[in-house]
Amino acid sequence: MGSILGAAYASGAPLARIVAMCRTLRLRDIARWHVSRLGFASNHRLGDLIERVFEARRFEDLHIPMAVVATDLNSGEPVVISHGDLIDAIRASCAFPGLFEPVEIGTRCLADGGLVAPVPTRAARDLGAEFVLAVSVGMQDGYRGTPSNIFQVVSRAVTAAQKHQLEVWERHADLALRPDVHSLAWDDFDRADEAIEAGAAAARSALPRIQKFLTRAASVQECNAREQGQLRLTEAVR
Repeated sequence: MGSILGAAYASGAPLARIVAMCRTLRLRDIARWHVSRLGFASNHRLGDLIERVFEARRFEDLHIPMAVVATDLNSGEPVVISHGDLIDAIRASCAFPGLFEPVEIGTRCLADGGLVAPVPTRAARDLGAEFVLAVSVGMQDGYRGTPSNIFQVVSRAVTAAQKHQLEVWERHADLALRPDVHSLAWDDFDRADEAIEAGAAAARSALPRIQKFLTRAASVQECNAREQGQLRLTEAVR
């Protein structure tokens, strides 16, 4: 869901529209049951969601630079997509293994980027971000005890593998937020307000550190502007 919400925001879609979408979103808006050898469902319907909510259809049209991370099932390596069509990139990033069929882009067979980059902080850093704020919501399924279906088996297996990747993504983050959403399952779409409030609470608790960075960044920009002005004055005098 990170790629959907991130791209919606980066496209310039009003926050109120994004929140409204979250409150009404259901699995049927994303998935079409289509049992095949590669998955139980197709996520082609994501294209309709993007057409309805987003203000852009291509990376080049986004208001804020953004990258989407997927997993190359042939090499096992992360694939960072930052150009071209948004729909296929987001579909690939959301193709959770076992549930959704992989998405083919060019010669690559792509699946959920969370397999190799649970929180894509390195991609953000590589885009040129000076301050990287990571938001980790985990991959809990909201249930306890022995798994009762194949989706819980797969999600818990992925979660177990991701626990050993914490140091990797945290190394590229200046600040990490962890909203308390452990009681929410991956398909609790009707509990969007709880998820939104958990994110807001985590952000509020981190506001002093975020504001400290913003103040420092504004000071650096002011110094740079002053230096540029002095340089232009020197050149004019010459």
